[in-house]
Amino acid sequence: MKRSIQFFLLFLLLAVSFIASTALGSVTIPFGDTVRVLLSAVSGKAVPGVSAMHHDIILRIRIPRVLLGMVVGGGLAVSGLVFQALLKNPLADPYTLGVSAGASFGAGLALFLSYVAGVQFKSFLPAFAFFGAVSTVFLVYFLARTGGRVQVLTIILSGVIVSYLFSSGLVLIMSLMGDKSHEIVFWLMGSLAGFHSFLLPAACITGALSLFIFSFYRDLDLISLGDEQALALGVNTEVVRIVLFSMTSVLTAVSVSMTGTIGFVGLIIPHSMRMVFGPKHKTLIPTTLAAGALFLPLSDMIGRVLPSVLFGSGMEVPVGVITSLFGSPFFIFLLIRGKKRLWF
Repeated sequence: MKRSIQFFLLFLLLAVSFIASTALGSVTIPFGDTVRVLLSAVSGKAVPGVSAMHHDIILRIRIPRVLLGMVVGGGLAVSGLVFQALLKNPLADPYTLGVSAGASFGAGLALFLSYVAGVQFKSFLPAFAFFGAVSTVFLVYFLARTGGRVQVLTIILSGVIVSYLFSSGLVLIMSLMGDKSHEIVFWLMGSLAGFHSFLLPAACITGALSLFIFSFYRDLDLISLGDEQALALGVNTEVVRIVLFSMTSVLTAVSVSMTGTIGFVGLIIPHSMRMVFGPKHKTLIPTTLAAGALFLPLSDMIGRVLPSVLFGSGMEVPVGVITSLFGSPFFIFLLIRGKKRLWF
Protein backbone atom coordinates (compact mmCIF):
# COMPACT_ATOMS: atom_id res chain seq x y z
CA MET A 1 0.00 0.00 0.00
CA LYS A 2 1.32 3.45 -0.90
CA ARG A 3 2.45 5.65 1.98
CA SER A 4 0.04 8.46 0.99
CA ILE A 5 -2.92 6.04 1.22
CA GLN A 6 -1.71 4.86 4.63
CA PHE A 7 -1.57 8.46 5.85
CA PHE A 8 -5.03 9.17 4.46
CA LEU A 9 -6.53 6.08 6.12
CA LEU A 10 -4.94 6.92 9.48
CA PHE A 11 -6.31 10.45 9.55
CA LEU A 12 -9.69 9.27 8.22
CA LEU A 13 -9.81 6.81 11.14
CA LEU A 14 -8.90 9.68 13.48
CA ALA A 15 -11.89 11.69 12.24
CA VAL A 16 -14.22 8.68 12.52
CA SER A 17 -12.88 7.99 16.02
CA PHE A 18 -13.63 11.56 17.07
CA ILE A 19 -17.24 11.37 15.85
CA ALA A 20 -17.85 7.86 17.26
CA SER A 21 -16.35 8.76 20.66
CA THR A 22 -18.54 11.86 20.77
CA ALA A 23 -21.74 10.04 19.80
CA LEU A 24 -21.48 6.81 21.79
CA GLY A 25 -21.67 6.33 25.54
CA SER A 26 -24.15 5.56 28.30
CA VAL A 27 -26.43 7.93 26.32
CA THR A 28 -26.18 7.16 22.60
CA ILE A 29 -26.69 10.10 20.27
CA PRO A 30 -27.46 9.55 16.54
CA PHE A 31 -24.42 10.10 14.34
CA GLY A 32 -26.32 12.56 12.16
CA ASP A 33 -27.19 14.74 15.16
CA THR A 34 -23.62 14.50 16.39
CA VAL A 35 -22.18 15.71 13.08
CA ARG A 36 -24.71 18.55 12.89
CA VAL A 37 -23.86 19.73 16.41
CA LEU A 38 -20.13 19.55 15.64
CA LEU A 39 -20.61 21.57 12.44
CA SER A 40 -22.73 24.10 14.30
CA ALA A 41 -20.01 24.49 16.93
CA VAL A 42 -17.59 25.42 14.13
CA SER A 43 -19.96 27.70 12.19
CA GLY A 44 -21.70 29.22 15.23
CA LYS A 45 -25.17 28.57 13.77
CA ALA A 46 -28.08 27.05 15.72
CA VAL A 47 -29.03 23.39 15.17
CA PRO A 48 -32.77 22.76 14.64
CA GLY A 49 -34.16 19.32 15.43
CA VAL A 50 -31.56 18.30 18.04
CA SER A 51 -32.71 18.01 21.65
CA ALA A 52 -31.21 20.41 24.16
CA MET A 53 -30.02 17.47 26.27
CA HIS A 54 -28.09 15.91 23.38
CA HIS A 55 -26.68 19.31 22.45
CA ASP A 56 -25.39 19.88 26.01
CA ILE A 57 -24.01 16.34 26.32
CA ILE A 58 -21.99 16.75 23.13
CA LEU A 59 -20.64 20.25 23.72
CA ARG A 60 -20.20 20.29 27.50
CA ILE A 61 -19.28 16.69 28.32
CA ARG A 62 -18.26 14.58 25.32
CA ILE A 63 -16.13 16.99 23.25
CA PRO A 64 -13.92 18.12 26.19
CA ARG A 65 -13.52 14.48 27.20
CA VAL A 66 -12.63 13.31 23.69
CA LEU A 67 -10.19 16.19 23.17
CA LEU A 68 -8.52 15.40 26.49
CA GLY A 69 -8.19 11.79 25.36
CA MET A 70 -6.62 12.89 22.07
CA VAL A 71 -4.09 15.13 23.83
CA VAL A 72 -3.13 12.56 26.45
CA GLY A 73 -3.13 9.62 24.02
CA GLY A 74 -0.92 11.47 21.55
CA GLY A 75 1.46 12.61 24.30
CA LEU A 76 1.85 9.14 25.83
CA ALA A 77 2.32 7.51 22.41
CA VAL A 78 5.08 9.93 21.36
CA SER A 79 6.74 9.55 24.76
CA GLY A 80 6.77 5.77 24.36
CA LEU A 81 8.27 6.05 20.88
CA VAL A 82 11.11 8.27 22.11
CA PHE A 83 11.87 6.12 25.17
CA GLN A 84 12.09 2.99 23.00
CA ALA A 85 14.54 4.72 20.67
CA LEU A 86 16.72 6.25 23.40
CA LEU A 87 16.85 3.13 25.57
CA LYS A 88 17.06 0.80 22.54
CA ASN A 89 14.48 -1.31 24.34
CA PRO A 90 11.27 -2.29 22.48
CA LEU A 91 9.46 -2.85 25.80
CA ALA A 92 10.19 0.62 27.23
CA ASP A 93 7.25 2.94 27.84
CA PRO A 94 6.64 6.47 29.20
CA TYR A 95 6.72 5.24 32.80
CA THR A 96 10.21 3.70 32.63
CA LEU A 97 11.80 6.55 34.62
CA GLY A 98 9.24 6.32 37.41
CA VAL A 99 7.17 9.26 36.21
CA SER A 100 3.96 7.36 36.92
CA ALA A 101 4.96 6.57 40.50
CA GLY A 102 5.93 10.19 41.17
CA ALA A 103 2.69 11.52 39.71
CA SER A 104 0.66 9.00 41.70
CA PHE A 105 2.42 10.02 44.91
CA GLY A 106 1.76 13.69 44.18
CA ALA A 107 -1.93 13.00 43.52
CA GLY A 108 -2.17 10.87 46.66
CA LEU A 109 -0.53 13.66 48.68
CA ALA A 110 -3.12 16.16 47.43
CA LEU A 111 -5.96 13.85 48.46
CA PHE A 112 -4.28 13.11 51.80
CA LEU A 113 -3.90 16.82 52.61
CA SER A 114 -7.58 17.31 51.79
CA TYR A 115 -8.43 14.44 54.14
CA VAL A 116 -6.21 15.61 57.02
CA ALA A 117 -6.46 19.40 56.83
CA GLY A 118 -10.06 19.63 55.64
CA VAL A 119 -8.88 22.00 52.89
CA GLN A 120 -9.89 21.23 49.32
CA PHE A 121 -6.62 20.41 47.58
CA LYS A 122 -8.44 18.26 45.02
CA SER A 123 -8.71 21.12 42.53
CA PHE A 124 -4.89 21.35 42.64
CA LEU A 125 -4.45 17.61 42.13
CA PRO A 126 -3.05 17.93 38.56
CA ALA A 127 -0.45 20.41 39.84
CA PHE A 128 0.57 18.05 42.68
CA ALA A 129 0.75 15.13 40.24
CA PHE A 130 2.79 17.16 37.73
CA PHE A 131 5.36 18.30 40.29
CA GLY A 132 5.57 14.77 41.68
CA ALA A 133 6.33 13.43 38.20
CA VAL A 134 8.90 16.12 37.38
CA SER A 135 10.59 15.70 40.79
CA THR A 136 10.92 12.00 40.03
CA VAL A 137 12.75 12.74 36.78
CA PHE A 138 15.27 15.04 38.49
CA LEU A 139 15.85 12.46 41.23
CA VAL A 140 16.40 9.71 38.65
CA TYR A 141 18.94 11.86 36.78
CA PHE A 142 20.74 12.66 40.03
CA LEU A 143 21.04 8.97 40.93
CA ALA A 144 21.95 7.85 37.41
CA ARG A 145 24.67 10.43 36.77
CA THR A 146 28.17 8.98 37.31
CA GLY A 147 31.36 10.67 36.20
CA GLY A 148 29.41 13.43 34.48
CA ARG A 149 27.59 10.94 32.23
CA VAL A 150 24.26 9.12 32.28
CA GLN A 151 24.32 5.51 31.13
CA VAL A 152 21.22 3.75 29.78
CA LEU A 153 21.50 0.87 32.27
CA THR A 154 21.92 3.14 35.31
CA ILE A 155 19.00 5.35 34.31
CA ILE A 156 16.71 2.29 34.02
CA LEU A 157 17.87 0.98 37.41
CA SER A 158 17.44 4.45 38.95
CA GLY A 159 13.92 4.61 37.53
CA VAL A 160 13.07 1.26 39.15
CA ILE A 161 14.49 2.35 42.52
CA VAL A 162 12.66 5.68 42.53
CA SER A 163 9.42 3.96 41.43
CA TYR A 164 9.63 1.66 44.45
CA LEU A 165 10.36 4.63 46.72
CA PHE A 166 7.33 6.66 45.62
CA SER A 167 5.10 3.57 45.43
CA SER A 168 5.95 2.83 49.06
CA GLY A 169 5.07 6.41 49.99
CA LEU A 170 1.75 6.07 48.18
CA VAL A 171 0.93 2.84 50.01
CA LEU A 172 1.67 4.61 53.32
CA ILE A 173 -0.71 7.44 52.39
CA MET A 174 -3.43 4.98 51.39
CA SER A 175 -3.09 3.09 54.68
CA LEU A 176 -3.36 6.35 56.65
CA MET A 177 -6.46 7.41 54.72
CA GLY A 178 -8.32 4.18 55.46
CA ASP A 179 -11.75 4.05 53.79
CA LYS A 180 -11.05 7.29 51.88
CA SER A 181 -8.24 5.61 49.93
CA HIS A 182 -10.75 4.57 47.23
CA GLU A 183 -10.29 8.05 45.70
CA ILE A 184 -6.61 7.29 45.12
CA VAL A 185 -7.45 3.85 43.70
CA PHE A 186 -9.88 5.42 41.21
CA TRP A 187 -7.25 7.97 40.14
CA LEU A 188 -4.68 5.20 39.67
CA MET A 189 -7.02 3.42 37.23
CA GLY A 190 -7.00 6.46 34.93
CA SER A 191 -9.98 8.47 33.73
CA LEU A 192 -10.83 11.19 31.20
CA ALA A 193 -13.79 12.37 33.25
CA GLY A 194 -12.25 15.35 35.03
CA PHE A 195 -9.90 18.36 34.89
CA HIS A 196 -11.13 19.59 31.49
CA SER A 197 -10.33 23.16 32.60
CA PHE A 198 -6.64 22.31 32.07
CA LEU A 199 -7.23 21.04 28.53
CA LEU A 200 -6.00 24.10 26.62
CA PRO A 201 -2.66 24.45 28.49
CA ALA A 202 -2.10 20.69 28.22
CA ALA A 203 -2.82 20.77 24.47
CA CYS A 204 -0.41 23.68 23.93
CA ILE A 205 2.37 22.01 25.93
CA THR A 206 1.84 18.65 24.20
CA GLY A 207 1.86 20.26 20.75
CA ALA A 208 4.97 22.35 21.45
CA LEU A 209 6.94 19.43 22.95
CA SER A 210 5.91 17.11 20.09
CA LEU A 211 7.22 19.63 17.55
CA PHE A 212 10.43 20.00 19.55
CA ILE A 213 10.89 16.21 19.65
CA PHE A 214 10.16 16.00 15.90
CA SER A 215 13.14 18.29 15.23
CA PHE A 216 15.38 15.46 16.55
CA TYR A 217 14.04 12.80 14.18
CA ARG A 218 17.42 12.29 12.48
CA ASP A 219 19.23 11.95 15.82
CA LEU A 220 16.66 9.37 16.96
CA ASP A 221 17.21 7.34 13.77
CA LEU A 222 20.96 7.27 14.37
CA ILE A 223 20.77 6.56 18.11
CA SER A 224 18.46 3.63 17.36
CA LEU A 225 21.32 2.12 15.34
CA GLY A 226 23.73 2.42 18.29
CA ASP A 227 25.74 5.11 20.06
CA GLU A 228 28.98 4.33 18.20
CA GLN A 229 27.41 4.85 14.79
CA ALA A 230 25.63 7.99 15.99
CA LEU A 231 28.83 9.47 17.43
CA ALA A 232 30.71 8.69 14.21
CA LEU A 233 28.05 10.60 12.26
CA GLY A 234 28.30 13.69 14.48
CA VAL A 235 25.51 13.16 17.02
CA ASN A 236 26.31 14.17 20.59
CA THR A 237 24.43 11.23 22.08
CA GLU A 238 24.87 12.36 25.68
CA VAL A 239 23.33 15.80 25.13
CA VAL A 240 20.57 14.51 22.83
CA ARG A 241 19.64 11.76 25.29
CA ILE A 242 19.44 14.15 28.27
CA VAL A 243 17.44 16.77 26.33
CA LEU A 244 14.96 14.25 24.93
CA PHE A 245 14.64 12.37 28.22
CA SER A 246 13.81 15.68 29.92
CA MET A 247 11.29 16.86 27.32
CA THR A 248 9.64 13.45 27.04
CA SER A 249 9.38 13.15 30.82
CA VAL A 250 7.67 16.55 31.00
CA LEU A 251 5.31 15.44 28.21
CA THR A 252 4.48 12.29 30.19
CA ALA A 253 4.07 14.28 33.40
CA VAL A 254 1.54 16.61 31.73
CA SER A 255 -0.46 13.63 30.46
CA VAL A 256 -0.44 11.68 33.72
CA SER A 257 -1.29 14.72 35.85
CA MET A 258 -4.51 15.20 33.85
CA THR A 259 -5.87 11.66 33.78
CA GLY A 260 -4.03 9.40 36.19
CA THR A 261 -1.92 6.44 35.15
CA ILE A 262 -3.08 5.04 31.80
CA GLY A 263 -0.82 2.21 30.80
CA PHE A 264 0.21 0.52 27.56
CA VAL A 265 -0.60 3.45 25.21
CA GLY A 266 3.11 4.20 24.89
CA LEU A 267 3.84 0.53 24.23
CA ILE A 268 1.06 -0.48 21.82
CA ILE A 269 0.95 2.55 19.52
CA PRO A 270 4.68 3.00 18.68
CA HIS A 271 5.03 -0.69 17.84
CA SER A 272 1.89 -0.68 15.70
CA MET A 273 3.02 2.37 13.75
CA ARG A 274 6.51 0.93 13.32
CA MET A 275 4.98 -2.20 11.78
CA VAL A 276 2.92 -0.12 9.34
CA PHE A 277 5.16 2.85 8.50
CA GLY A 278 8.68 1.51 9.09
CA PRO A 279 11.48 2.66 11.43
CA LYS A 280 12.13 6.25 10.28
CA HIS A 281 11.16 8.76 12.98
CA LYS A 282 10.37 11.52 10.49
CA THR A 283 7.27 9.49 9.65
CA LEU A 284 6.84 7.70 12.97
CA ILE A 285 6.52 10.77 15.22
CA PRO A 286 3.48 12.39 13.50
CA THR A 287 1.77 9.03 12.81
CA THR A 288 2.32 7.87 16.40
CA LEU A 289 0.88 11.15 17.67
CA ALA A 290 -2.20 10.70 15.47
CA ALA A 291 -2.64 7.03 16.36
CA GLY A 292 -2.39 7.77 20.09
CA ALA A 293 -5.02 10.51 19.66
CA LEU A 294 -7.20 7.90 17.92
CA PHE A 295 -6.66 5.01 20.35
CA LEU A 296 -7.31 6.58 23.75
CA PRO A 297 -10.72 8.21 23.00
CA LEU A 298 -11.86 4.93 21.41
CA SER A 299 -10.75 3.02 24.53
CA ASP A 300 -12.65 5.52 26.69
CA MET A 301 -15.73 5.12 24.48
CA ILE A 302 -15.57 1.33 24.93
CA GLY A 303 -15.37 1.86 28.70
CA ARG A 304 -18.57 3.94 28.54
CA VAL A 305 -20.50 1.68 26.17
CA LEU A 306 -19.53 -1.76 27.49
CA PRO A 307 -21.43 -1.63 30.83
CA SER A 308 -24.54 -0.33 29.05
CA VAL A 309 -24.43 -3.16 26.51
CA LEU A 310 -23.68 -5.93 29.02
CA PHE A 311 -25.63 -4.80 32.08
CA GLY A 312 -27.85 -1.94 30.93
CA SER A 313 -26.27 0.35 33.55
CA GLY A 314 -24.86 3.85 33.28
CA MET A 315 -21.62 2.99 35.07
CA GLU A 316 -18.23 3.36 33.37
CA VAL A 317 -15.10 1.22 33.18
CA PRO A 318 -12.01 3.44 33.72
CA VAL A 319 -10.06 3.94 30.52
CA GLY A 320 -6.87 2.66 32.16
CA VAL A 321 -8.56 -0.72 32.61
CA ILE A 322 -9.54 -0.85 28.93
CA THR A 323 -6.04 0.03 27.68
CA SER A 324 -4.61 -2.67 29.98
CA LEU A 325 -7.01 -5.22 28.49
CA PHE A 326 -5.70 -4.30 25.03
CA GLY A 327 -2.10 -3.90 26.15
CA SER A 328 -1.52 -7.10 28.11
CA PRO A 329 -2.08 -9.46 25.13
CA PHE A 330 0.01 -7.13 22.95
CA PHE A 331 2.82 -7.25 25.53
CA ILE A 332 2.66 -11.06 25.55
CA PHE A 333 2.78 -11.03 21.72
CA LEU A 334 5.95 -8.89 21.76
CA LEU A 335 7.55 -11.13 24.37
CA ILE A 336 6.83 -14.32 22.38
CA ARG A 337 8.00 -12.65 19.17
CA GLY A 338 11.27 -11.63 20.86
CA LYS A 339 11.84 -15.13 22.24
CA LYS A 340 11.31 -16.66 18.79
CA ARG A 341 13.98 -14.35 17.38
CA LEU A 342 16.38 -15.55 20.08
CA TRP A 343 15.55 -19.22 19.45
CA PHE A 344 15.74 -19.15 15.68
